[in-house]
Amino acid sequence: MRARALGGFRILAQQRAPHVRAMAFAALGAAEVRTTRPDERCAQQLLADAVHAVCPGELDPVWPWPEARLSYGNGTLAEAVIVAGASLGHAQIINRGLAMLGFLLRTETSAGHLSVTPVAGRGPRDLKPGFDQQPIEVAALADACAAAYRVSEDPRWLTGIRMSWDWFLGDNDSSTPMFDTATGAGFDGLESGGCNQNQGAESTLAMLSTAQHARSISQLR
Repeated sequence: MRARALGGFRILAQQRAPHVRAMAFAALGAAEVRTTRPDERCAQQLLADAVHAVCPGELDPVWPWPEARLSYGNGTLAEAVIVAGASLGHAQIINRGLAMLGFLLRTETSAGHLSVTPVAGRGPRDLKPGFDQQPIEVAALADACAAAYRVSEDPRWLTGIRMSWDWFLGDNDSSTPMFDTATGAGFDGLESGGCNQNQGAESTLAMLSTAQHARSISQLR
């Protein structure tokens, strides 16, 4: 099964997507391949190309993000740059990804809790809070913070994970828990007066992955 999966990866790794988030997710996969096969050339090249696609140059100090507006799953972009830099052994790329994540965490925090980018996106002049807030945005932020901690061992990223889990528990702009404690199903969006009662697979998986990160850092104490 591993051989078949690696064969499929080698075919797919020759392709390049025009979409930034597709390249970011490809980078996460390529970095995983290199954890067990560090000499895999197609993974190395894919990582280099993904960094160029996601964040090709130095960040603007006023708006240190590679896009004019935050949109969805923003943490994945920062995570991709961080893990690519770590896999390639490139400290400058790691630092660029950490700077992206630091900016994102600051921008998505208000009054001590997460106030994440809403479904319509967020620009430099947009006011907080914005709705609907998506669980995938919170989960992506937690994933990125976990990657940042693995690479840097800086405890501030653990705070980002805790805040992400607290968002699901109800420490958010509407003071509303974002999953059903009886069933474990996640709600689809945070609204100004509560939550969207739909319980989709993406939202449930976002909650579960964030819970796993929170459980992991609780064991570090």
